[in-house]
Amino acid sequence: MTLQQTDEGIFQIERRGRTALLRLCGNFFQNIKDLGRRDTVLNAFDMLNMDKDVSVIILSLAYCGVSGDEYVRFFREQLDGMEKQSAHRFCNAVNQVMLEMVRSGKLIVHTCCGDMLTFFLGVSLAADYSIAAEGSVFRNSYQEIGLLPKGGLPYFISRRLGNRAVYDLLLAEQSITAEKALELGLLNAVVPREQMEEAAFAYAARFENVPLRTVTGTKRLTNWCIRDLEEYLSYENKQMMKTLDQFG
Repeated sequence: MTLQQTDEGIFQIERRGRTALLRLCGNFFQNIKDLGRRDTVLNAFDMLNMDKDVSVIILSLAYCGVSGDEYVRFFREQLDGMEKQSAHRFCNAVNQVMLEMVRSGKLIVHTCCGDMLTFFLGVSLAADYSIAAEGSVFRNSYQEIGLLPKGGLPYFISRRLGNRAVYDLLLAEQSITAEKALELGLLNAVVPREQMEEAAFAYAARFENVPLRTVTGTKRLTNWCIRDLEEYLSYENKQMMKTLDQFG
């Protein structure tokens, strides 16, 4: 096992065999807004994605300080100042992270916990396997300010559960518990917080002896219709900006 930590304290990398854990640290929301920090994370992901000795990447948010209040505060600041450029950059950053996960030739395992924004559920759905901590909640914070869900949620949920589930979960409810998401098949596992990363490594170990070319090829076949997601995320951004314009 090897561990590497950046001077910026943005992420750590832990490796076990052919599995690499990319542990995001600090405030994920602030890091994804900042272009330099976001590029640091994406470069780390790209490095692991190009590593021929890695077949599974675990994206861990176990040590990120994020909450639904962060989302509400950020967008209210943009609305008050009518500065939509920051909001647009944020939306693009979310899109980029999700598409990088789907395009990756590695299997992606996502772990998350706490009081989270709903787009973390979208990131979980973009992953190949997803684990959340017990008691975690995905908050529909956008309802508080009259915006739209970000992170591909209508796209993923409608394809898994149908259109009615989108309305039931994203409009009629203020939050989605991890336990509810697991019951609906939107998560693969819910475990105690202190066991999340070990559960992810245990899942990854199942593919330790599968040739990387087989993993990569199978994932490409599974996600061959990625253009649908790309088009959806672009359309999602346009609808988000149109909604923001109504505040003017």
